Order: sequence, then structure tokens, then C-alpha cells
Amino acid sequence: MVNDMTKGSPVKAMTLFAIPLFIGTLFQQVYNMVDTLVVGNFVGSVELGAVGSCAPTFNLIIALLTGLTGGTSVIMAQAFGAKEEGMVRKIFISSTIVNLLVGLFLTAVGIWISHPLLKLLHTPDKQLGFATTYLTVMCAGILANCMYNGMSAVLRALGDSITPLVVLIAASLLNVVLDLMFVIVFGWGVAGVALATVLAQLISAVACIVYVLIRLPELRFGIRDCRLDAQVVSEIIRIGVPSALSSCGVSLSAMFMQRAINGFGDVAVTGYTVGNKAEQIGMCLSYAIGMATGTFCGQNIGARKYDRVKKGLHIGCLIGFCYAAVVSVLVIVFARPFVGTFTQSAAVASVAEEVIYVTMSFGPVLGLVFIFQNFLKSAGDVAPTVWMSLMEIISRAVLAVLFAALWGRFGVWWATPVGWSASLLLGFIRYRSGTWKDKAILKSEYE
Repeated sequence: MVNDMTKGSPVKAMTLFAIPLFIGTLFQQVYNMVDTLVVGNFVGSVELGAVGSCAPTFNLIIALLTGLTGGTSVIMAQAFGAKEEGMVRKIFISSTIVNLLVGLFLTAVGIWISHPLLKLLHTPDKQLGFATTYLTVMCAGILANCMYNGMSAVLRALGDSITPLVVLIAASLLNVVLDLMFVIVFGWGVAGVALATVLAQLISAVACIVYVLIRLPELRFGIRDCRLDAQVVSEIIRIGVPSALSSCGVSLSAMFMQRAINGFGDVAVTGYTVGNKAEQIGMCLSYAIGMATGTFCGQNIGARKYDRVKKGLHIGCLIGFCYAAVVSVLVIVFARPFVGTFTQSAAVASVAEEVIYVTMSFGPVLGLVFIFQNFLKSAGDVAPTVWMSLMEIISRAVLAVLFAALWGRFGVWWATPVGWSASLLLGFIRYRSGTWKDKAILKSEYE
């Protein structure tokens, strides 16, 4: 369902858009968490740590995809807000071709670098074999992931956050069934868990493609239409590449963190894996609010309604901060029972609780980072988002090593909130400068 956010109540428009996004993000975390739960309870703690140690590496690859699809979402939201239907179709065709090519390339690269990259990160020897198996299978499904994210980005740019949600819920349920069947019935271990995820992603991609082609006939195209529009591809690259670098920055900083943590052994690695899940689940709505703020602002920037843009950003910040503050307290209070669902090891649980207490104390800061990053991307002002990510990389990479030397593993956890705070400061300064108004993508040549 297409949703025009350039008119009506900003609060209502953003709320109706954010709720399905929140549920979808929550299911995405459940989708990812199922692997961890199944491995932790039915395979073993070493394998659990192996799966967790793959997350920063795989997320780096996925960050490239989401960055490019984010570029598509930005220019399509502005085209839709400006009522440029012809341009919307051009963007859809070109972005689909780009996603296909990039997905194939990253699939090949991901499979090739899996083992050497895990060794470079000093993955513990006991976990290396399991981690390589898991990551290789996951990389084989990158193309499906790319096509699903691409179609979801298109639908969200048009104001439809419900369809991606329905598809994601169905895929999550399928992933649970396949995980249990492949691990408990067939005994395939970490390979079975990864295969279940890949198959669920493939079905999600097919479902989204079929929906778009059936329900949005104006976007259909045939073989003869498969041409890349130079202007569109140029804008996708201009917005998408910095967005990809920004997303990669977060993943790279996580990889530096992972490398520092790997030095403390498999118990620390497993504990960090579990603690990280609490942060990811707790910040689901903050992520959704950031996406809703970005889409709302993008459509209104395309329509040149800057008063609504500022109002939308202020509403997003207020709601995002308050929500993150409440949820952070709840996650900290219920940290122990949450950790207990993943592991029965007291040593692992102790590490996981340390991670939760430190990182979730700064949950509201991360919530605001999501909002300012999405806002700047929606305006086409992507360079500052790269600087925000670079600041996070430097803070986490340098401080993780420094704090580890000073305070041991407990010091590593503090590198994360310091990185968030530095990133937020840069985003806020850029917004206050007002230069984002000059970065709108739809110039006269598109009109």
C-alpha cells in the first residue's frame, strides 16, 4: 500500500509507517536470533561462539547491500514525493539490475574470503572450522538477501512498510521450522542453521518480487526495458556508495571489537554474542523510528516542504529518545533472565551481563544516531554519514585496544558507547549547519 507522507499529520504518518517497521525489525532480530538459540541449546557453546563470531564479517557484506539499496530508497522517495511517476519506474528498473549484479559479485567474494578473513580476526581455533562452514553457507545466499532488501527498499520508499513485514514474518516462521528440522532431525549442526536461513531468505526475495510485479503494474518491465539509466545509476552510486561506506563503517568497527574480544578466549566471544543480541532486540523500535523519519523527510524534501521536514525530525528525536530510555532500563533490569535463555554457563552469562549493562546504558544515544543518519541520507547529504561512521570506527577500534590494555575485557565494552556518542555529535552539528537543504537529489533535469 503506497503512502503519501507529504500531507496530513506528521505524527500519524510516521507512527503508521514505523509500527510495521518495528514489528518487521523485531522479527528480523528473531529471525537472526533463532540461529543463536538453536545452536546454543541443541549444538554447543563452542558452536554458538562460532556463529556469533561470524556476525561482524557477514554484516560487513550485508552493509554494502543495504547501503546501495538505501541509495535507491532515498532517490525513489524524493521522486515519489515530487510526483515524478516516470522517474520512479526508471529508478526501479535500474536499481533492480544493479542489485542483481552486485549480489552476484558479493556472493562470489564472500565465499572466497570467508576462511582467510576469520583467521585474520583471530577466531579461536576451536571455533574456526564451525565459523568457516557457517559463514560460507550464509554467503552463498547473498544474492537472495540482496533482492529482498532491494524490493523492500522500493516498497518502503513508496510508503509501504506492511508488505515487507508480512513477508518477513512468514520467512521468520519458516526459518524456525527449518532450523529445528535441519539441526534436531537431520543433525546438520551449524551448516543446517545457515542453510535454513538462506532458504528462508530466498523465499522472501521471490515473494517480494512477485508482489511488486502483480500489485504495482506501473513498475513492470520486460527484457527490452532492461536498460540502465545513466542519470539514475549515477545518483544510486552517489548516494548508495557513501551509504554503503557508512554502513560498512559500523560493521568494520564491530570487526575491530570482535578482534579485541577474540583475544580473551571463547567464553568472552560467546558472552559478547549473547549480550549483543539484547542490544539488537532492545533497539528495534529505535531503528524503525529512524527509518520512518528518513522516509518522511525524504518525501517532503522531494516536495520542498521544509517545515514538515524539520517537524518530522523533531518528532522522531523526541519519540526515539524517550522510547530508547525506557527500553534500555527494561533490558538492564531483565538482563539475567534474557541471558539465561541462550546459555546455562555461568561464565558466559557473566560476560553477557557486563556487555548489556554498559552498552544499554547508552541506548538513547544510539537511538538518536539512527535518526540523524537516516535524516541526512534522506536529504541526499550522505558525506556526513560517512564521517559519522568513520568517527565510530576510530573510536571503537582505538579505544577497544586501549581500554582492553587498561581494564581488560570490561574496558572493551566501553568503546562502543563512546563511538556512538562521537557519531551523534557529528550528525547533530551537520543538521544545525543547514547545508543539508542544498543536497536534494531531484534537480531541474529530472523535472
